[in-house]
Amino acid sequence: MLFQIKSRYRTKYSSYIQLQLQCHRYFSSWLPENHPFNISPKLEPPTYHRAQPVPVSLLHQINFQDTKHQHEIANAMRPHFESKNPHLLRNLYSKCDAIYFWRSLKYWRMAVGEEMDVEIEIGKGYNTSQRVTTKFGAYLEYLQLCIEKGAHEAEEVAYLAQNELFAQVQEDIPIPRFCCECDGSYNVGKGKLYHTMLWMGPSNTVSPLHYDPLDNLLVQVVGRKRVLLFPPVGNDTTNAANSDDKLWHYAGVDGNQYNTSAVDIENPDEKKYPNFKLAPVPFECTLGPGDALYIPKKWWHHVRSLEFSVSANIWWR
Repeated sequence: MLFQIKSRYRTKYSSYIQLQLQCHRYFSSWLPENHPFNISPKLEPPTYHRAQPVPVSLLHQINFQDTKHQHEIANAMRPHFESKNPHLLRNLYSKCDAIYFWRSLKYWRMAVGEEMDVEIEIGKGYNTSQRVTTKFGAYLEYLQLCIEKGAHEAEEVAYLAQNELFAQVQEDIPIPRFCCECDGSYNVGKGKLYHTMLWMGPSNTVSPLHYDPLDNLLVQVVGRKRVLLFPPVGNDTTNAANSDDKLWHYAGVDGNQYNTSAVDIENPDEKKYPNFKLAPVPFECTLGPGDALYIPKKWWHHVRSLEFSVSANIWWR
């Protein structure tokens, strides 16, 4: 009986929140594009001394239910997918439900509940952090404290990273059809979806320099993240730990995984990792709410949140 009461309360309260946010969305939809409410944060000047900006496509008023718009997304992606170069799809998700719902910790609590087990990284990156399991409600309380007091750069942070996207909120963030429909209509890969993951945390969470074996669409929903990307050069994804000629990224060295660099690229130890100075020129971008970044497979990337942040990423073939 108690469970039924809680379930009814959750459904009613969640519907109330959604109604409020639907009104918020309607209000924003008829404002001009240059109104401050409708503008995503601009790219900040590169902070890495040699970085170059990621190429950008600007998309407006995308409706994921519209087949014409799905082809527009695929057409913007296709040349960069074929050349295997990163590309920023600015505002791709600016009108999706997640933009309006996910900024609210109350919404997360009501939509997902507090008893869900989640895995948290405690530290300064998965290669140096401790991974623990906790309840989602406890993690939301931690986030609320971080938002209220602000997170200091030197503090170790708790990062909800590499968790499967909760089934309860999957409809909030639609997946481009080229990632999940394999009938050949969109011709951006094979259309085989692999995983959709959730990333949530305070400012200064870090994913250390690493690469993934699959093509990746990183969707920024709440807050901002800075991303640095280094292109693969030749066969540089070889495990450097088993090579006499240490490669610039030092992947697999000092106990790291084969696809993870041992170098702290924001503060590199040039004596310990002298070949890092041979790294290729990186790309850099700052993602704001609604932006999606295409990260080609085997491109090295380093990600830092600049404020409270919620992201999702889509891996596909």
